[in-house]
Amino acid sequence: MHTNVTRLLYVQGVPIWRNVVALRWAVQVVSAVVVLSTIALFLLNVAREIEARDIPFGFTFVNRAAQIPIGEAVIPYQPSDSYWYGLVVAGLNTVRASVLGVILATAIGILVGVARLSPNWLLSRIALAYIEVFRNIPLIVQLLFWLTIVLTLPRVVEGYVIADAIFINNSGLYLPWFEAQAGFWPWALITAIGVALAVYAFRRLSRREIETGQPSYPLLAASVIAVGLSLVALLILGPLAIDIPQIEGRFGRLQGGAQLSGSFMALLVGLVIYTSAFIAEIVRAGIQSVGKGQTEAARSVGLSGMLTLRHVTFPQALRVIIPPLISQFLNLTKNSSLAAAIGYPDLVSVANTMTQIAPAISLFMIVMVSYLSMSLLYSLLGNLYNRMIRFKGA
Repeated sequence: MHTNVTRLLYVQGVPIWRNVVALRWAVQVVSAVVVLSTIALFLLNVAREIEARDIPFGFTFVNRAAQIPIGEAVIPYQPSDSYWYGLVVAGLNTVRASVLGVILATAIGILVGVARLSPNWLLSRIALAYIEVFRNIPLIVQLLFWLTIVLTLPRVVEGYVIADAIFINNSGLYLPWFEAQAGFWPWALITAIGVALAVYAFRRLSRREIETGQPSYPLLAASVIAVGLSLVALLILGPLAIDIPQIEGRFGRLQGGAQLSGSFMALLVGLVIYTSAFIAEIVRAGIQSVGKGQTEAARSVGLSGMLTLRHVTFPQALRVIIPPLISQFLNLTKNSSLAAAIGYPDLVSVANTMTQIAPAISLFMIVMVSYLSMSLLYSLLGNLYNRMIRFKGA
């Protein structure tokens, strides 16, 4: 019996208290117990205080009518809809701002980051000024600045009109938009086929460009295939009608088309400019992390500066760029909560309004879980892409 107990205290002849693996597991288990116990104790204390102070709490209210207005919605909304539906509408407003912000900030950040390394002195200094100015001014100040710019625009009846179709005034931006007709789904199918063919052509031409060193213009060819096929189907099937904004009524209200409110434009511009300045520095650092010999080798075999950047420098720089880029995506999503300061009905703003007639703790728990879910989704997608390019280059 004593011998069996003694054997359990040894791993491959090493005492368990001196075994590195066993000690690591022990530390992790103890750390997990301490963290979970601390969280459980905190939650129990919060629950006890909520009960003792008779603070409203619970989630039974989510199916009741919200009875609050939401000034801007991606999907139809009425005050008679439930709290839950109202939170979904506000969440979609947040998603719209964050997704568009991520796309535009990434595109502008890459352009500014590449321009920062340009041999053209003027272009490089303009990019440097852009980065240093916008990343050093607090975001809330920029949002208020852009909102002030929008509010100083003329009224609807006196606003700027471009080609009798685009209206810019102090209430926002109004653009022509499409309305689906009878042939929409066949057109959508043909467009999807065109996109698939464009992806195939892009890959084949990119591979040919790498193998031969001769410009094959894969991006241009892919764009022509996708857009051309879609336009041909559009002319034949006529699946879309263009809805152009029109000024109607005695008060000159604009109706029809796509409407972007002034608060949404201010939020989007502020988020994009602020975040793109940080992304530009990430791109610059990533490109400079690639050895100079890589660039010299690419130029020695006849690749132009743009082809060298596309096929040699940038693919290697992505390994350095992606991790901090994910952090900037998360920051942009979380920074979108400042929309409440400029009147855009995002998740935080709507939840804050709902707290007047619903449990505040419950509402903000829903808000926290929503932001956590969006951030984890960005992190998951970014990490999957990072792993894919890491293994591809291995």
